[in-house]
Amino acid sequence: METNILVADDSEFFRDLIRADLESNGYTVLLAADGAQALSIYRSHDIHLLITDLEMPVMTGLELCWHVRAEDDQHRTFTILMTGDTETARRIEAFDSGADEFLAKPIDLSMLRARVRAGERISRMHRVMVEMLHTDYLTGVLNRRYFMEKLEQAYRAAKETGSPMAVAMFDLDHFKTINDTHGHSNGDVALKRFADHCAAHVPDGGFLGRLGGEEFCLCLPSDDLEGALARVEAIRRSTAELTVETGSGASFGFTVSIGMCLDRDTVSVGDLMTQADEALYFAKRSGRNRTVLRGAEGVTVKARFYVM
Repeated sequence: METNILVADDSEFFRDLIRADLESNGYTVLLAADGAQALSIYRSHDIHLLITDLEMPVMTGLELCWHVRAEDDQHRTFTILMTGDTETARRIEAFDSGADEFLAKPIDLSMLRARVRAGERISRMHRVMVEMLHTDYLTGVLNRRYFMEKLEQAYRAAKETGSPMAVAMFDLDHFKTINDTHGHSNGDVALKRFADHCAAHVPDGGFLGRLGGEEFCLCLPSDDLEGALARVEAIRRSTAELTVETGSGASFGFTVSIGMCLDRDTVSVGDLMTQADEALYFAKRSGRNRTVLRGAEGVTVKARFYVM
C-alpha cells in the first residue's frame, strides 16, 4: 500500500527538496504552496502524513493543523510541523493545534526520513484500529454503530442538498432453521457469503452494514428510483442462487426478504429505519423472498415489487 504525503510550504525550493528526497524513497508526494491549498488537497485525497511549514500565507501551518485534526477525529493523518522558531511557547502552541512532531529548519533530510517512517507506522496502526472499530468481525461490512453514524451523516446531507437516498433492510429467511439444521458455524458461513455478495452490489456513494444477527442494511442514492429498485431486486434474486457447502458434504441455499424506504416524507433517520423495518416485516409476513417498497406513491412499480 502506497503512503501519500502532503507537503505544504510557501517556498518552492523546500517543496521540491522534500519531494525529490521522499519520492526517491518510494513515497507519493503532493505539494501545496499555502495552508488553504493544502487543506483542499487533504479533503480530496487520503493523506497518511502531512508535512507543513509553520508560517505560510492565506492559512498558517497552525491553522492547517487545527483544521486537519478537527476533521481527522480518528487520527489517520500524522502531522509534522517544520519551523525555524525554537521558542518553547510556540512549539507548545503547535502541539495544542494538533501537530504530532516537530522538524527544525534548515531541513536535515535524514532526520525527515526517520520522522516520516515513524509517522507512517503510527498512521497505519491508527488505520488498522479504526477499521477494527468500524467493522463487523464476522462479515467484514460496517458494524451497526458505525453504519448508523454514516447513515446520520448521509441523511443530513440528503436533506441539505435535496439529493434523494434510500435504505434497504435485508433479513435472511428462516435463519433459525439454518442454524438448527446445519449448525451455527454453517449459519455464520451463510452470513459471510451474503455479506460478500451484497457488498459487490453496493453502488458508488452507498454503504452496507450488519445491524445484528441475520439483518443487514444498505444505504444507496435513489436519484433513479427504478435503478435503485433494480439493484436491490438483483441482490434478492441472485441470493437465491447462492449455496453453502458444509463440512459433511451437504449443501444448502437461502433467500432474503427486503424492506426498502425512501428518505422523502421522513423526518429523521429513526423514522426512515422504522418505515424500512415495517416494509421488511410486511415482506416476511406475506411470504418472504420478496422486496417491499415503502413510500412509492406516484411511482410505477414493476410486478416483482410489493408496495405498501
